[in-house]
Amino acid sequence: MSNQAKPTVLFVAAPNEKSDILHSSSFNSRFDVLHHVITSRESFVRFLGEHRSANIEAIYGGYPAFLPIGGLDAELLGHEWFPRRLKCIVVCSRGHNGFDLDALRERNVQLYKYQDVKKPYDSLEGFRTSQVGNDVADCALWHVLEGFRKFSFQQHLSRRHGVTLTARGEAAATPDKFAFGHELDSIDVESPRGKSCLILGLGSIGKMIGLKLQYGLGMQIHYSKRSKDLDASRSHGWKFHKLDESLYAKLYQFHAIVVALPAAKETKHLIDNKFLSYCNGPELVLVNVGRGNVLQQDDVVDALKKGSLRHLGQDVFYREPVIDEELCSDEKHTTITPHIGSSTRDVFYQSCELALANIMAATDEETETDSLSRVV
Repeated sequence: MSNQAKPTVLFVAAPNEKSDILHSSSFNSRFDVLHHVITSRESFVRFLGEHRSANIEAIYGGYPAFLPIGGLDAELLGHEWFPRRLKCIVVCSRGHNGFDLDALRERNVQLYKYQDVKKPYDSLEGFRTSQVGNDVADCALWHVLEGFRKFSFQQHLSRRHGVTLTARGEAAATPDKFAFGHELDSIDVESPRGKSCLILGLGSIGKMIGLKLQYGLGMQIHYSKRSKDLDASRSHGWKFHKLDESLYAKLYQFHAIVVALPAAKETKHLIDNKFLSYCNGPELVLVNVGRGNVLQQDDVVDALKKGSLRHLGQDVFYREPVIDEELCSDEKHTTITPHIGSSTRDVFYQSCELALANIMAATDEETETDSLSRVV
Protein backbone atom coordinates (compact mmCIF):
# COMPACT_ATOMS: atom_id res chain seq x y z
CA MET A 1 0.00 0.00 0.00
CA SER A 2 1.41 3.41 -0.95
CA ASN A 3 1.56 6.32 1.44
CA GLN A 4 -1.10 8.14 -0.58
CA ALA A 5 -3.53 5.26 -0.12
CA LYS A 6 -3.15 5.17 3.66
CA PRO A 7 -6.01 6.57 5.73
CA THR A 8 -5.25 9.88 7.40
CA VAL A 9 -5.89 11.02 10.96
CA LEU A 10 -6.51 14.76 11.25
CA PHE A 11 -5.48 16.22 14.62
CA VAL A 12 -7.43 19.42 15.34
CA ALA A 13 -5.93 19.51 18.83
CA ALA A 14 -2.45 18.55 19.96
CA PRO A 15 -2.20 14.97 21.27
CA ASN A 16 -0.10 13.89 24.20
CA GLU A 17 3.41 13.76 22.78
CA LYS A 18 4.29 11.10 25.36
CA SER A 19 1.59 8.79 24.02
CA ASP A 20 2.72 5.22 23.48
CA ILE A 21 0.13 4.61 20.77
CA LEU A 22 0.98 7.79 18.88
CA HIS A 23 4.58 6.64 18.48
CA SER A 24 3.83 2.96 17.97
CA SER A 25 4.62 1.15 14.74
CA SER A 26 1.06 -0.18 14.61
CA PHE A 27 -0.35 3.35 14.47
CA ASN A 28 2.24 4.87 12.15
CA SER A 29 2.21 1.99 9.71
CA ARG A 30 -1.55 2.34 9.29
CA PHE A 31 -2.05 6.10 9.19
CA ASP A 32 -0.76 9.31 7.74
CA VAL A 33 -1.35 12.35 9.94
CA LEU A 34 -2.31 15.97 9.44
CA HIS A 35 -2.41 18.74 12.03
CA HIS A 36 -4.57 21.85 12.13
CA VAL A 37 -5.39 23.62 15.37
CA ILE A 38 -8.82 25.17 14.90
CA THR A 39 -8.97 28.93 15.42
CA SER A 40 -11.73 29.98 13.02
CA ARG A 41 -14.33 28.36 10.81
CA GLU A 42 -12.92 30.00 7.71
CA SER A 43 -9.34 28.82 8.29
CA PHE A 44 -10.56 25.28 8.98
CA VAL A 45 -12.60 25.14 5.78
CA ARG A 46 -9.66 26.56 3.85
CA PHE A 47 -7.39 23.88 5.36
CA LEU A 48 -9.83 21.16 4.29
CA GLY A 49 -9.89 22.58 0.77
CA GLU A 50 -6.10 22.51 0.62
CA HIS A 51 -6.10 18.84 1.67
CA ARG A 52 -9.01 17.50 -0.38
CA SER A 53 -6.82 14.72 -1.69
CA ALA A 54 -6.08 13.37 1.79
CA ASN A 55 -7.97 10.24 2.75
CA ILE A 56 -9.16 11.56 6.12
CA GLU A 57 -10.92 8.74 7.99
CA ALA A 58 -10.58 10.02 11.56
CA ILE A 59 -10.46 13.34 13.40
CA TYR A 60 -8.80 13.61 16.80
CA GLY A 61 -10.53 16.41 18.72
CA GLY A 62 -8.69 16.22 22.03
CA TYR A 63 -10.37 18.39 24.64
CA PRO A 64 -11.38 21.56 22.76
CA ALA A 65 -12.45 19.76 19.56
CA PHE A 66 -14.70 22.15 17.59
CA LEU A 67 -15.72 24.41 20.50
CA PRO A 68 -13.42 27.26 19.34
CA ILE A 69 -15.69 27.67 16.29
CA GLY A 70 -18.98 27.03 18.09
CA GLY A 71 -19.15 23.28 17.44
CA LEU A 72 -19.55 20.93 14.50
CA ASP A 73 -22.92 21.56 12.90
CA ALA A 74 -24.82 20.21 9.90
CA GLU A 75 -23.68 23.08 7.68
CA LEU A 76 -19.99 22.37 8.27
CA LEU A 77 -20.48 18.62 7.96
CA GLY A 78 -22.25 19.21 4.65
CA HIS A 79 -19.59 21.48 3.20
CA GLU A 80 -18.20 20.23 -0.09
CA TRP A 81 -14.68 20.13 1.34
CA PHE A 82 -15.54 18.25 4.51
CA PRO A 83 -13.98 14.74 4.39
CA ARG A 84 -16.44 12.37 2.70
CA ARG A 85 -14.63 9.23 3.86
CA LEU A 86 -14.64 10.25 7.52
CA LYS A 87 -15.47 7.30 9.77
CA CYS A 88 -15.02 8.70 13.26
CA ILE A 89 -14.33 11.67 15.49
CA VAL A 90 -12.79 11.15 18.92
CA VAL A 91 -12.63 13.53 21.88
CA CYS A 92 -10.77 13.21 25.16
CA SER A 93 -13.49 14.73 27.32
CA ARG A 94 -16.51 13.02 28.85
CA GLY A 95 -18.76 15.73 27.50
CA HIS A 96 -19.54 16.13 23.83
CA ASN A 97 -21.21 19.52 23.64
CA GLY A 98 -21.23 21.24 20.27
CA PHE A 99 -21.75 18.22 18.04
CA ASP A 100 -24.85 17.88 15.85
CA LEU A 101 -25.48 14.23 16.65
CA ASP A 102 -28.32 13.84 14.12
CA ALA A 103 -26.10 15.20 11.36
CA LEU A 104 -23.34 12.79 12.34
CA ARG A 105 -25.77 9.88 12.19
CA GLU A 106 -27.00 10.93 8.76
CA ARG A 107 -23.43 10.80 7.47
CA ASN A 108 -22.52 7.57 9.32
CA VAL A 109 -19.79 9.31 11.29
CA GLN A 110 -19.11 7.74 14.66
CA LEU A 111 -18.35 9.91 17.71
CA TYR A 112 -16.36 8.64 20.69
CA LYS A 113 -15.81 10.27 24.09
CA TYR A 114 -13.78 9.41 27.18
CA GLN A 115 -14.92 6.76 29.65
CA ASP A 116 -13.12 4.92 32.41
CA VAL A 117 -15.92 2.76 33.76
CA LYS A 118 -14.04 -0.28 32.53
CA LYS A 119 -10.98 -1.09 30.45
CA PRO A 120 -12.17 -1.07 26.82
CA TYR A 121 -9.26 -2.69 24.97
CA ASP A 122 -6.65 -5.23 26.06
CA SER A 123 -4.01 -3.16 24.30
CA LEU A 124 -4.44 -0.32 26.83
CA GLU A 125 -1.95 -1.47 29.42
CA GLY A 126 -2.16 0.23 32.79
CA PHE A 127 -5.66 1.62 32.13
CA ARG A 128 -7.12 2.76 35.45
CA THR A 129 -10.85 2.78 35.98
CA SER A 130 -12.53 5.74 37.76
CA GLN A 131 -9.46 7.91 37.24
CA VAL A 132 -11.47 11.01 36.33
CA GLY A 133 -13.84 10.43 39.24
CA ASN A 134 -10.92 10.11 41.63
CA ASP A 135 -9.21 13.28 40.44
CA VAL A 136 -12.36 15.44 40.32
CA ALA A 137 -13.21 14.19 43.82
CA ASP A 138 -9.82 15.46 45.02
CA CYS A 139 -10.80 18.89 43.75
CA ALA A 140 -14.23 18.72 45.40
CA LEU A 141 -12.69 17.63 48.70
CA TRP A 142 -10.32 20.60 48.60
CA HIS A 143 -13.16 23.07 48.04
CA VAL A 144 -15.24 21.52 50.82
CA LEU A 145 -12.32 21.57 53.25
CA GLU A 146 -11.60 25.17 52.33
CA GLY A 147 -15.20 26.05 53.10
CA PHE A 148 -14.83 24.90 56.69
CA ARG A 149 -11.17 25.61 57.45
CA LYS A 150 -10.38 28.60 55.18
CA PHE A 151 -6.75 27.61 54.74
CA SER A 152 -6.22 29.59 51.52
CA PHE A 153 -7.54 32.82 53.00
CA GLN A 154 -5.25 32.44 55.99
CA GLN A 155 -2.35 31.55 53.71
CA HIS A 156 -3.01 34.79 51.83
CA LEU A 157 -2.75 36.78 55.08
CA SER A 158 0.35 34.84 56.15
CA ARG A 159 2.13 35.67 52.90
CA ARG A 160 1.13 39.32 53.21
CA HIS A 161 2.40 39.80 56.78
CA GLY A 162 5.06 37.12 57.26
CA VAL A 163 4.16 36.91 60.95
CA THR A 164 1.78 34.25 62.27
CA LEU A 165 0.38 36.35 65.11
CA THR A 166 -0.29 39.30 62.82
CA ALA A 167 -1.96 37.11 60.19
CA ARG A 168 -4.26 35.49 62.75
CA GLY A 169 -5.04 38.84 64.29
CA GLU A 170 -6.08 40.37 60.98
CA ALA A 171 -8.18 37.32 60.14
CA ALA A 172 -10.06 37.71 63.40
CA ALA A 173 -10.27 41.51 63.01
CA THR A 174 -8.57 41.82 66.43
CA PRO A 175 -5.05 43.03 65.55
CA ASP A 176 -4.30 44.18 69.11
CA LYS A 177 -5.26 40.93 70.83
CA PHE A 178 -4.02 37.35 70.77
CA ALA A 179 -5.93 35.30 68.20
CA PHE A 180 -6.03 31.52 68.38
CA GLY A 181 -7.04 31.33 64.71
CA HIS A 182 -10.53 29.90 65.08
CA GLU A 183 -12.30 33.16 64.31
CA LEU A 184 -12.40 34.97 60.98
CA ASP A 185 -14.23 38.14 61.91
CA SER A 186 -17.84 37.20 61.10
CA ILE A 187 -17.41 33.42 60.78
CA ASP A 188 -15.76 30.67 62.78
CA VAL A 189 -13.30 28.10 61.49
CA GLU A 190 -14.96 24.71 61.85
CA SER A 191 -14.09 21.06 61.46
CA PRO A 192 -16.02 19.17 58.76
CA ARG A 193 -15.96 16.04 60.91
CA GLY A 194 -19.45 14.75 61.67
CA LYS A 195 -21.16 17.31 59.47
CA SER A 196 -23.71 16.32 56.83
CA CYS A 197 -22.97 16.63 53.12
CA LEU A 198 -25.47 16.22 50.28
CA ILE A 199 -24.06 15.12 46.93
CA LEU A 200 -26.28 16.05 44.00
CA GLY A 201 -25.72 13.36 41.40
CA LEU A 202 -24.13 10.01 42.12
CA GLY A 203 -22.33 8.91 39.01
CA SER A 204 -18.73 7.75 39.13
CA ILE A 205 -17.59 11.24 40.17
CA GLY A 206 -20.26 11.64 42.84
CA LYS A 207 -19.41 8.27 44.35
CA MET A 208 -15.72 9.09 44.60
CA ILE A 209 -16.58 12.42 46.22
CA GLY A 210 -18.68 10.62 48.79
CA LEU A 211 -15.91 8.18 49.63
CA LYS A 212 -13.30 10.88 50.06
CA LEU A 213 -15.53 13.10 52.19
CA GLN A 214 -16.70 10.22 54.35
CA TYR A 215 -13.41 8.44 54.92
CA GLY A 216 -11.12 11.45 54.49
CA LEU A 217 -13.00 14.21 56.33
CA GLY A 218 -15.33 12.13 58.49
CA MET A 219 -18.52 13.60 57.04
CA GLN A 220 -21.97 12.02 56.96
CA ILE A 221 -22.94 11.45 53.34
CA HIS A 222 -26.35 11.90 51.77
CA TYR A 223 -27.02 11.78 48.04
CA SER A 224 -29.77 12.85 45.70
CA LYS A 225 -30.63 11.41 42.32
CA ARG A 226 -33.71 10.15 40.54
CA SER A 227 -33.48 6.62 41.94
CA LYS A 228 -31.79 4.95 44.88
CA ASP A 229 -28.31 3.49 44.50
CA LEU A 230 -28.59 0.29 46.52
CA ASP A 231 -24.86 -0.34 46.62
CA ALA A 232 -24.06 3.13 47.96
CA SER A 233 -26.72 2.86 50.63
CA ARG A 234 -25.82 -0.68 51.72
CA SER A 235 -22.04 -0.52 51.46
CA HIS A 236 -21.42 2.92 52.92
CA GLY A 237 -24.60 3.80 54.79
CA TRP A 238 -25.33 6.83 52.62
CA LYS A 239 -28.85 8.20 52.85
CA PHE A 240 -30.91 8.62 49.68
CA HIS A 241 -33.12 11.62 48.84
CA LYS A 242 -35.08 11.63 45.61
CA LEU A 243 -34.15 14.46 43.26
CA ASP A 244 -37.56 16.10 42.99
CA GLU A 245 -39.69 18.66 44.80
CA SER A 246 -39.57 16.63 48.00
CA LEU A 247 -35.89 17.50 48.39
CA TYR A 248 -36.55 21.13 49.30
CA ALA A 249 -37.92 20.38 52.77
CA LYS A 250 -34.77 18.39 53.62
CA LEU A 251 -32.15 20.95 52.60
CA TYR A 252 -31.95 22.75 55.96
CA GLN A 253 -30.01 19.86 57.55
CA PHE A 254 -26.95 19.97 55.30
CA HIS A 255 -23.72 21.76 56.12
CA ALA A 256 -22.30 21.13 52.64
CA ILE A 257 -23.81 20.51 49.22
CA VAL A 258 -21.63 19.30 46.34
CA VAL A 259 -22.96 19.51 42.80
CA ALA A 260 -21.83 16.63 40.59
CA LEU A 261 -24.66 16.79 38.06
CA PRO A 262 -24.36 16.89 34.26
CA ALA A 263 -25.81 19.67 32.14
CA ALA A 264 -29.41 18.89 31.25
CA LYS A 265 -32.73 20.64 30.88
CA GLU A 266 -33.78 19.27 34.26
CA THR A 267 -30.66 20.45 36.08
CA LYS A 268 -30.31 23.95 34.62
CA HIS A 269 -30.70 26.58 37.38
CA LEU A 270 -31.55 23.87 39.90
CA ILE A 271 -29.83 25.90 42.60
CA ASP A 272 -31.63 29.22 42.58
CA ASN A 273 -33.30 31.55 45.09
CA LYS A 274 -35.99 28.98 45.84
CA PHE A 275 -33.48 26.20 46.47
CA LEU A 276 -31.28 28.42 48.65
CA SER A 277 -34.24 29.64 50.68
CA TYR A 278 -34.66 26.11 52.07
CA CYS A 279 -30.97 25.81 53.04
CA ASN A 280 -29.33 26.86 56.28
CA GLY A 281 -27.45 29.43 54.21
CA PRO A 282 -25.04 31.04 56.71
CA GLU A 283 -23.77 27.55 57.60
CA LEU A 284 -23.73 26.14 54.06
CA VAL A 285 -20.65 25.27 52.01
CA LEU A 286 -21.75 25.03 48.36
CA VAL A 287 -19.38 23.42 45.85
CA ASN A 288 -19.91 22.93 42.11
CA VAL A 289 -17.75 20.48 40.15
CA GLY A 290 -20.57 19.46 37.78
CA ARG A 291 -21.69 22.01 35.23
CA GLY A 292 -21.80 25.77 35.56
CA ASN A 293 -25.45 26.27 34.64
CA VAL A 294 -26.72 24.03 37.44
CA LEU A 295 -26.31 27.17 39.54
CA GLN A 296 -28.35 30.27 38.82
CA GLN A 297 -25.17 32.26 39.24
CA ASP A 298 -26.74 35.64 39.96
CA ASP A 299 -28.89 34.15 42.73
CA VAL A 300 -25.92 32.39 44.31
CA VAL A 301 -23.69 35.46 44.17
CA ASP A 302 -26.49 37.55 45.66
CA ALA A 303 -26.78 35.10 48.56
CA LEU A 304 -23.03 35.31 49.04
CA LYS A 305 -23.14 39.12 49.20
CA LYS A 306 -25.96 39.06 51.75
CA GLY A 307 -24.11 36.66 54.04
CA SER A 308 -26.63 33.92 53.28
CA LEU A 309 -23.91 31.49 52.24
CA ARG A 310 -20.87 30.46 54.26
CA HIS A 311 -18.71 29.50 51.30
CA LEU A 312 -18.90 28.99 47.55
CA GLY A 313 -16.39 26.76 45.78
CA GLN A 314 -16.42 26.41 42.00
CA ASP A 315 -14.40 24.52 39.43
CA VAL A 316 -16.99 25.15 36.69
CA PHE A 317 -18.63 28.45 35.84
CA TYR A 318 -21.84 29.82 34.41
CA ARG A 319 -20.15 32.07 31.84
CA GLU A 320 -17.14 29.84 31.28
CA PRO A 321 -14.42 30.49 30.32
CA VAL A 322 -15.13 33.82 32.03
CA ILE A 323 -15.20 33.77 35.84
CA ASP A 324 -17.50 36.26 37.56
CA GLU A 325 -15.66 39.21 39.08
CA GLU A 326 -17.39 38.68 42.43
CA LEU A 327 -15.77 35.26 42.70
CA CYS A 328 -12.35 36.56 41.74
CA SER A 329 -12.36 39.33 44.32
CA ASP A 330 -13.78 37.51 47.36
CA GLU A 331 -10.88 35.53 48.81
CA LYS A 332 -12.57 34.98 52.15
CA HIS A 333 -15.84 33.37 51.13
CA THR A 334 -15.01 31.73 47.79
CA THR A 335 -12.52 29.32 46.29
CA ILE A 336 -12.14 29.01 42.53
CA THR A 337 -10.19 26.65 40.30
CA PRO A 338 -10.08 27.07 36.49
CA HIS A 339 -11.96 23.87 35.53
CA ILE A 340 -9.04 21.62 36.41
CA GLY A 341 -10.81 18.98 38.48
CA SER A 342 -9.59 16.17 36.25
CA SER A 343 -6.46 17.94 35.02
CA THR A 344 -3.76 15.49 35.99
CA ARG A 345 -1.01 13.90 33.97
CA ASP A 346 -2.71 10.56 34.57
CA VAL A 347 -6.00 11.60 32.96
CA PHE A 348 -4.32 13.47 30.11
CA TYR A 349 -2.29 10.40 29.18
CA GLN A 350 -5.14 7.94 29.56
CA SER A 351 -7.66 10.03 27.64
CA CYS A 352 -5.28 10.38 24.70
CA GLU A 353 -4.55 6.66 24.64
CA LEU A 354 -8.25 5.81 24.67
CA ALA A 355 -9.00 8.31 21.89
CA LEU A 356 -6.27 6.87 19.69
CA ALA A 357 -7.34 3.31 20.48
CA ASN A 358 -10.88 4.24 19.47
CA ILE A 359 -9.56 5.54 16.14
CA MET A 360 -7.73 2.29 15.51
CA ALA A 361 -10.83 0.25 16.33
CA ALA A 362 -13.34 2.40 14.44
CA THR A 363 -11.28 2.35 11.25
CA ASP A 364 -10.78 -1.41 11.39
CA GLU A 365 -13.83 -3.41 10.37
CA GLU A 366 -12.55 -6.49 12.18
CA THR A 367 -12.20 -4.81 15.59
CA GLU A 368 -15.11 -4.31 17.97
CA THR A 369 -15.34 -0.73 19.20
CA ASP A 370 -15.91 0.41 22.78
CA SER A 371 -19.65 0.75 23.36
CA LEU A 372 -19.14 2.85 26.50
CA SER A 373 -17.10 5.43 24.59
CA ARG A 374 -19.34 5.55 21.57
CA VAL A 375 -21.86 8.40 21.43
CA VAL A 376 -23.21 7.78 17.90
